[in-house]
Amino acid sequence: MNQKRFFTRGMILLLVILLTACATPKATPCPTSTPQSCPTAEAQAVPEMNVWRWGWTKGSANVIITFEPGDKCSMEVINAITGNDWNTLTYEIVVNDKTYQNYLVDAFTVDPGMTIAEIEAAPPPPAPPPPFMHLKEVTFLNPMSRTLQAAEITLSEGPFYFVCNVEGPGALKVIKMLGPLEVPTK
Repeated sequence: MNQKRFFTRGMILLLVILLTACATPKATPCPTSTPQSCPTAEAQAVPEMNVWRWGWTKGSANVIITFEPGDKCSMEVINAITGNDWNTLTYEIVVNDKTYQNYLVDAFTVDPGMTIAEIEAAPPPPAPPPPFMHLKEVTFLNPMSRTLQAAEITLSEGPFYFVCNVEGPGALKVIKMLGPLEVPTK
């Protein structure tokens, strides 16, 4: 008789588990065709800059590069390059836009004597850069984000230029070339 009772209770428990699992609403996957549609529909904001973080940016960043809606990208010089011994180029990148899936900033130098027209005529990514352009750093960012990038590069190679790129939905495209960020000669 105990075996029958044990079997009956086991079957009831199994039915309760199955019914509970079937009654639980299923989570729908996030759509991948629209960026920033998950987890909620409310507007996303750029992370706040606290005092400690602003101290790092204000104290060590050479420039702030900002993406804005409408395919705009700008550069503000915070601290000129002084030829210090740190041998780092430091820049803050702020993305105040959520139109694209990815935001990219390329930091590069060029051979002496190159003109802005020659630099701007270079083929856009994903084509490899021409031999006179020397890529130093590429930074990838999400929509509505910010980062402080310290690139350990030889400052004497400057001046430095930056290219603001965006990706998706669709192909990679160049928004704007910024620079030059001059490096003083010793």
